[in-house]
Amino acid sequence: MQAPERLAVDDLASLVRNKDKTPGVDYVIVDVRDEDYKVGHIPGAINVPAHEMRASTTRLLKDYGAVPMIVFHCALSQVRGPKSARIYNEALAEALETAEPGSPLFSQSVYILTGGFTSWVYRFRNTEPELITEFSQQLWNAENY
Repeated sequence: MQAPERLAVDDLASLVRNKDKTPGVDYVIVDVRDEDYKVGHIPGAINVPAHEMRASTTRLLKDYGAVPMIVFHCALSQVRGPKSARIYNEALAEALETAEPGSPLFSQSVYILTGGFTSWVYRFRNTEPELITEFSQQLWNAENY
């Protein structure tokens, strides 16, 4: 099983912008941040906090196993995002051991968003704000971001 690959912000944005692609069907974005998800996230993303990932892999595989592409991210995609992608990838590999031949699980690719949500915000907040759902400008103007 291949390790999760990095996906550039602009590549994911092309997918999100594509009206012929549907979140949850053609791709899944898994935001593993905690409460900060509520003050801005990528359109169509689902929230599964990193500390819940191990307990959530069975549900994710059931709900999204037929989706060809799953992308994980956190704030910076340095710790929580990559770790969550690895945990999911391990669960996927285990599921493949008992999957029927031809199962869509065999064609699912797992990615980590390079730079995480912070890179997404800095790339699109001034040029394409519609690519950020429930965005809190006040939070992102704070000095700690």
